[in-house]
Amino acid sequence: MTNAVNGRPKKRKPADAAFWLAYEKRVAALVKALDANASITHNEIRVGALSGVPRQLDALAVGSVAGQKLNVVIEAKCYGRRVSIGTVDEFIGKLLDLGAARGILYAAGGFTTGAVKRAERALNPGIGLEHLANLIPPRPVPEPKPRRDDENRLSRFPPNIHDGPPAAHEYARLEAHYLRVGERALTIEESYRPSVPTTDSYRAFLLGEAFFYKA
Repeated sequence: MTNAVNGRPKKRKPADAAFWLAYEKRVAALVKALDANASITHNEIRVGALSGVPRQLDALAVGSVAGQKLNVVIEAKCYGRRVSIGTVDEFIGKLLDLGAARGILYAAGGFTTGAVKRAERALNPGIGLEHLANLIPPRPVPEPKPRRDDENRLSRFPPNIHDGPPAAHEYARLEAHYLRVGERALTIEESYRPSVPTTDSYRAFLLGEAFFYKA
């Protein structure tokens, strides 16, 4: 779920909402595994200190590092394309509004060169990026709409002669389509390597020692 300009959450279609929710939960579980002592909450709502409006957080990690309490905002983007610089800018704006010191942006499709450059220079708040494609959940198969009662009208869908779940080939077809879309987007540009010191250590990032980045 994302925030609209007025702070109200945008609504997704039920199938898309379930797909994104599954990815967000998997990311939250991963973050929990990084630090067993941290408190992880999924789909958190916090009022912005600057805006005064509710802000939706995919996940929020609250913990202590070197004796300091830190709030780490987690954002999960399960796009079939690279996350752009605009998404990083929007994320930084959310962190500033919430007064969070750190934020990590997880993306199924990776990041554009501009997005990485923007994040690597962000110091307060600090931004971490991780390309996390292996947590993509299977795409849900949309259910056909019910037939009209009027027999004189033709239904958009043929009668469903199977009472069980959709056939396996339907799952495969949708998943293959999704991956093809992602592959086309990912071939637009080569992956970018940051010019600042990077780390894959969660603790080092929280201490501000290096830019958290996993391609």
